[in-house]
Amino acid sequence: MLKVAGANMGQSPSSVRSKSSRRSFRNFMRRSKLNKSSLSHTFSLPPSEEYPELMNVNTATEEQLMTLPGVSRQVAREIVRHRQMIGRFKRVDDLALVSGIGAEKLELLRPEICTNTRRQISRASSCTYSLDSIRSSSENKLCSINSSSVFQLQCVPGLNQEIAANIVDYRTKKGPFKSLDDLIKVRGMDIVRLSTIKQHLSLELRKSESVQHLTNGHVNGWRDPSLNESVLSSEPKTPKSPHRKSLSMPSKIAITLPNGFATAPVNDILDLLSAYSHRPIVEEVFTHERDGVRCCRLASWNLHQLGVEKITNPGVREVICRTILEYKLSVIAIQDVLEERALQTICDELNSPALRRVREWRCNSHTWQYCCSKKFNGKNLGFIYERSNKHIIVEEVGLDQVHLLTEENVRRMVEELTAFRSEQLVISPQAFLICDRPVVIVNVQCKDRLSEEDGVRLSEIADLALASKLQLAFFGEFVRWDNLRSLQNCESLLDQAIVTSVDATQTGQSVILCPGTIEKSCFNGHSGVIRCGLCHLAIPRGWSWGGPASPFCPIWVELKVPD
Repeated sequence: MLKVAGANMGQSPSSVRSKSSRRSFRNFMRRSKLNKSSLSHTFSLPPSEEYPELMNVNTATEEQLMTLPGVSRQVAREIVRHRQMIGRFKRVDDLALVSGIGAEKLELLRPEICTNTRRQISRASSCTYSLDSIRSSSENKLCSINSSSVFQLQCVPGLNQEIAANIVDYRTKKGPFKSLDDLIKVRGMDIVRLSTIKQHLSLELRKSESVQHLTNGHVNGWRDPSLNESVLSSEPKTPKSPHRKSLSMPSKIAITLPNGFATAPVNDILDLLSAYSHRPIVEEVFTHERDGVRCCRLASWNLHQLGVEKITNPGVREVICRTILEYKLSVIAIQDVLEERALQTICDELNSPALRRVREWRCNSHTWQYCCSKKFNGKNLGFIYERSNKHIIVEEVGLDQVHLLTEENVRRMVEELTAFRSEQLVISPQAFLICDRPVVIVNVQCKDRLSEEDGVRLSEIADLALASKLQLAFFGEFVRWDNLRSLQNCESLLDQAIVTSVDATQTGQSVILCPGTIEKSCFNGHSGVIRCGLCHLAIPRGWSWGGPASPFCPIWVELKVPD
């Protein structure tokens, strides 16, 4: 019997090669066929069986995967776990979706692996199988095709998200399945796949199992309140409206599915949903400089009923955080905030990312902070800002701390902003020092039509800002362009033809105004509306999935902050 040395064992001088020849155990095995010298014993191969050239990632165990170059036990475990979720890898490129495998590692593995069964691993090995690859018959419970959700079905080996959804769709239209063989009628199902999955399926739940649903933020029938507090553990309970659909989904929980496959984490399912949720390629690489002048981006975003329950949904958090990071927004004025805690959760995710896609973004300073106004007329207005990065430093200051406060016009402007109250309009002024330059951003949210009196008062505030030469701007939701007619002394930094909503059923118009003209302000005239990457498969869209984080688009402008 041929005796082969492992990668970490000693070997005779005649078997020593260069460092590059020891890249992987598998390359070493190929060379050993041509090398007839005696080697130390680690693995034994039957003399009549040729060592396979490629490893089948659809059948290999954790220990076999660990013989591949650059694959640690953790990465091997992630490969097996991902394989269980999707059923099988259809092509080698599918490994890119596995946590811990990037583009470089995939290229390193590509010559070593395959996804077909023609060259399946069959060598005798001293490796013991991991617990993940051994299922005891006592734990093997079956998944009911007549009552399981899409999430439960897609965790059955051999079923992916698309086929699981097709099964539920067929069941809804045609009624309960009478036989497992009826699954062949489901779109995407073939006889080979059916024969593989039948052993994991049943027509009815066992008596000891309860029917589990995805409702009110509880996946698979969770009832322990502590599970839903994995993201917001300190938030007090608030009564839920029976008519409002819940968006919350726990993000750090491992659950046991009714088919007996232990600890299938929601994280893995969400990683899969994220992988199929489009993230845009930002065409322009913003470097905090325009025409040789340093600048930063300020934004406004109506996040539509932003509360604790909504922000607990990991799809909503991912969309918001990745949009902020991708477009390098330094200060964001947020409208329609129901609970201040929701802003804190966004900052927590930006500073200590728990979501994979947020964690992977490299250009993150992790210095995000927020501030929020007191609730008025049931509305909160808030700000999220990046305190410092390599280019821009932002500091939140009170209106009474603006260093120009000795000027009479500034004092009057501050008094007007502080005393402003209206039934149709909510404002929240906030002063920032951006690279030591004072800027006052007035966060605005209109309920409907702006009254003539409110328009006159805003126009007077703009006049005071112009007289004091203090840079002020109105950021927010004005509902419609007609509400801006009374602000004749202000200019919009965005074209009036731009639509700032993604949902035709929602009425809204986000606007950024500066007093006077753009040419005489500190803004450089560059602006935009963000339309891409606002949807996620984990966010409901009616009775379907793939909805937007908000029916309104974020808008941004650039502010000059020269050295």
